[in-house]
Amino acid sequence: MKRIVALILTLAMVLSLPVFASAERHLTYGIWWDVYYNSGDADLSANPAVDPEDPTDQDVAMFENVKLIEDEYDVTFEWANLTYQGVQDSINSSILAGDPDCDVYTVELGWGVPAAMNGLATDLRDVLPADDPLFKGEDTVFNIVSLPDGSAKILAVKSGQAQAEATYPLAFNLQMIQEANLEDPRDLVERGEWTWDKFREYCEVLTKDTDGDGVTDVYGYGAWANDALMYWIMSNGTYIAATEKENLSSPEVGETLKFLQDLYLDGLAYPIPAENGWDVCRWLYRDKKVAFTTTATWILSNYDDYNYDGKAETTLDFDMIFVDYPIGPSGNAETNATKIAYSNYYMIPAGVKDPKLVYDAFRAYWNWYHDDTELRDELTDWWYTAVSDKLEIQDWNVSVEMKMGERETVDFYKLVENDVPILQFLNGEYTPAQLQESYKQVVQDALDNLYK
Repeated sequence: MKRIVALILTLAMVLSLPVFASAERHLTYGIWWDVYYNSGDADLSANPAVDPEDPTDQDVAMFENVKLIEDEYDVTFEWANLTYQGVQDSINSSILAGDPDCDVYTVELGWGVPAAMNGLATDLRDVLPADDPLFKGEDTVFNIVSLPDGSAKILAVKSGQAQAEATYPLAFNLQMIQEANLEDPRDLVERGEWTWDKFREYCEVLTKDTDGDGVTDVYGYGAWANDALMYWIMSNGTYIAATEKENLSSPEVGETLKFLQDLYLDGLAYPIPAENGWDVCRWLYRDKKVAFTTTATWILSNYDDYNYDGKAETTLDFDMIFVDYPIGPSGNAETNATKIAYSNYYMIPAGVKDPKLVYDAFRAYWNWYHDDTELRDELTDWWYTAVSDKLEIQDWNVSVEMKMGERETVDFYKLVENDVPILQFLNGEYTPAQLQESYKQVVQDALDNLYK
């Protein structure tokens, strides 16, 4: 892997890409996509997403922060795109060999936590003073991901974007709701009446055979199950793999499974196709085949649905409104978790040289706003314009995402997502009890491997 990192630098020189200035230490941050800015970037145009003629305050602050870090810590640094698999390979090979390729690695919790629990990450409790704000939850830059042994090995970045991203809200076609003479679900949420029973009632009204051929062509709900499952689980106040003991077998999860399966078997949810279900179900709303769906900002932006900049060929002629998930019989609107921790996390590998310097410089990179949290939390225009072409709906939808991000929980269900046949279950091949009994040990085995 060191040869790969060296090759990246060699190619940079050959292709006349930025060359890093001499410094006491060069830091490498391993990642699987492009991040800006790096040492050696000549100007704002190094980030192709930035208009150098009209940069945002955040763009300018991030760019200028690079020089401040170089001067204060006598370092240069780069974000090295090692590819998704390359990051994992580097972690599993170079750290074990005692000579990490990178000074910081981006990780996902599903494989970052096992790496950390098995000694491949630096415990910051051994590096920073015991009274550091990081350990009190008072740091303006990082949060610590809670691990069973109490160590501080994985960091999460605080920001408005981090709060909103990776949320999958429930959304509805506003015009379908209005045409059916149904009350706006947002009003039901406000009165505490948005429940599973009420949601099912809505699905019954909204599921229709619009052309009279005897075949349903509009469904109350439809979504890619792997996007949606954990949000329905959380709406019933429960979880699957959030602790060292599996919870797939719990009565609360059983309630959720039955509720969802009934929607599908009773013909109120769009049947998930056997192939390419993810590619079909995520965009059912675009053809008005479903009234409710589980979505995300990136899904709505995939086809530039709302054509805010005039570049797309078409614009949707209806509004998608984000709303809270209805509350299940075992759930509580005030205490339910509303976001699965599934974002970008960071760890300093075990064996890295001078981990205090690495941490301080890395923290300084993410503190480009210099503790001005209002600047930190200001979302880019994309978050707003991707979800609507109307200002009031943009503000509403983003506020729902931000609210969801306030109650984040760690659940390792993703570790077994491909091993538990949820799609077959929704199609009726298992009863809830059969699925729970048949696959609870699969979840427990994954947790045992994770923690022990």
